[in-house]
Amino acid sequence: MKIYKYGDYVKEDTVVTIGMFDGVHRGHKLLIEETIKVAKIKNATPFVYTFYSYPIKEVKRKFLTLLEEKLFLLTENGIQSAYVVEMCNKFMELSPEEFFKKEIVQQLNTKGIVVGEDFRFGYRRNGDVMYLKKLAKPFGIDVYSIPLFNIGDKTVSSSFVHHLIMNGEIEKANDFLGYMFFLSGDVVKGKGVGRLLGFPTANIEYKNGSKLLPPGGVYITLAETGGKFFQSVTNVGFNPTFEKNDQLKVEIYFIDIKKNLYGANVKLHFLKKIREEKEFDRAQDLIEQIHQDVEEAKIYFRLHNFNKCI
Repeated sequence: MKIYKYGDYVKEDTVVTIGMFDGVHRGHKLLIEETIKVAKIKNATPFVYTFYSYPIKEVKRKFLTLLEEKLFLLTENGIQSAYVVEMCNKFMELSPEEFFKKEIVQQLNTKGIVVGEDFRFGYRRNGDVMYLKKLAKPFGIDVYSIPLFNIGDKTVSSSFVHHLIMNGEIEKANDFLGYMFFLSGDVVKGKGVGRLLGFPTANIEYKNGSKLLPPGGVYITLAETGGKFFQSVTNVGFNPTFEKNDQLKVEIYFIDIKKNLYGANVKLHFLKKIREEKEFDRAQDLIEQIHQDVEEAKIYFRLHNFNKCI
């Protein structure tokens, strides 16, 4: 993918869609599809204008996708060029008129704009789609407004997917995303407790920071590494039966496969939450519970065929 940064000038004609695109969910995919379609008609480059930070008021919210994950998903959906901007104070103080003229007209050489019907832009989000069309008309720039995408009675949005994941509704979140929610990290050595219990695990040193992590519990997962997928059960939590600390861990148990992955990078796809994490009085009780978790996961995989996660 060709990446442009704030202030770069784009020489080729473009058709651009604008937004945070956090999660690159099914609603975003409709915008991308329309952008590619219009760009083909106008013999221009389909372009995504996106951001890698939230406005100040939302700074505490975690991202569904880190920037590199977002760019990967955009590429998977047919976008080869993106303009990436940090939402700093200077940028956020641009009026709708300044944003349109400085960014869309001068920097992006835009021939068409594709946005959702609820699109807002400029200082304090004062600009809407109607005003965007008014600004674009003198420049001969066509503006295409796409209806919001609903599943049932819910509009697909990044904030709602965020809500679903934090409530452990992984399957529903994946339906809204159009793929399996994932996180990435390197496999590191743990304390070997799982091995002593008969369930050796791979500990993931995940990229924390601003990345959303599912709440504590046990999940059915697919671990992707080296282009291969491995059925697994993952515990997100603090391992309260054996440890008394506040270090959150992501521990993967590979079903029916003994594999040494130390040092490997793993993309972990979350499919379903089985249960909450809990503390057991006896190690044997935990072992029996893990057996139940693994059996539930095996049944799930027999009933579902996952040939592709993205």
